Amino acid sequence: MVTTVERQRLRQELVSNGYTWDYIDTWQPKTTLYRHAPGLDVEGNEVFPVGTAIKGVPGNPDYVARKSRLGMLPFPPNEGCECRWCVEKRGPVAEVPAGPPQESVGVVEEAVVQCEECGFKAAGATTSGAISRLRVHSKTHQASSAVGL
Repeated sequence: MVTTVERQRLRQELVSNGYTWDYIDTWQPKTTLYRHAPGLDVEGNEVFPVGTAIKGVPGNPDYVARKSRLGMLPFPPNEGCECRWCVEKRGPVAEVPAGPPQESVGVVEEAVVQCEECGFKAAGATTSGAISRLRVHSKTHQASSAVGL
């Protein structure tokens, strides 16, 4: 049996990987995933190229979350994709930064959203992931106001 904490953790992981907020409640028995990372054999040779569709995989939220960690996502890769594999494949942006050079060149920056009530900064791999974490954080404000703190 899945606890509420595990369910929320799984929901946050799925949202940060490009799934809809209600996927955990409305998942289909079978789905199609697309490779954003190439499939390699034990010798490191590419067996399945990026963009390959994998049809008929189980749509169970636990299963697709595990596959999303391996670079298999519910949408095909494109130029606007912000997953870590597509960002790494594109390489560093040719645009010159406005400020002084940063020491961590090539590191994917997280999206950050700030709470308007207390200044808490919620970070995520994508903007939707950061917003999802901010929603979870905002429930602490609701709980503390209900208690009278």
